[in-house]
Amino acid sequence: MIHKTKILYLLATVLLLCSFVVNTTCDLVKSNLGVVLKQTNKAVIAKDINTIKYHTYKAIKIVHKLEKQLEDCNCDDATQDVNQGLNLLKEVTKTNSFETAKSLIKEAEDCINSSIVAISNFSRKNKNTSEYSNNELYAAVDSILIPFEKSMKKMVVDTENCKEAYKLAKEIYQKNELKLMDTSLSESKKYYHLRSKEIAKQTIAKLEDCATRAN
Repeated sequence: MIHKTKILYLLATVLLLCSFVVNTTCDLVKSNLGVVLKQTNKAVIAKDINTIKYHTYKAIKIVHKLEKQLEDCNCDDATQDVNQGLNLLKEVTKTNSFETAKSLIKEAEDCINSSIVAISNFSRKNKNTSEYSNNELYAAVDSILIPFEKSMKKMVVDTENCKEAYKLAKEIYQKNELKLMDTSLSESKKYYHLRSKEIAKQTIAKLEDCATRAN
């Protein structure tokens, strides 16, 4: 049996314990760009111009919210790629040609992909700088999240309820993804939601085959 209430209670408790500061600005930008990428993906496979524009507008709205985060991350290559992608997204909204919109949205998607790669490289190169000097704090958050991670691992073992477990893991993933769009989050809460999202994502991957067979 999946103890959904217990798992959600663990998450709430962990969130209350995250009372310290961790700099996760670049990780947060990367996560939110992933949400932008989902919208561009939907636009790329859309079958009509209105659907393309619908997802394009959603992508533009998210990108506008990232301006301060991009500035704080200080990755010039990513900022350049995002700005280029944003300009292409705006061009999509101006055209009434399906073929032109398709071409532009694919270019925009490439730019967003490139920005995510740029941030990954930037983070890797700067992992030993002052921005990434809070190893003790990261370790503390990870330690606090251990009970939640153990509960998620038990869900993977309990194959009789894998469909229910898969659904819960997706729910937790989506909730954390939405929370990460909140620009008012403290740095500690940003890291908490990033780690919770990562743990849920790993659980989803492990349960996917079992959940599919259970349908």
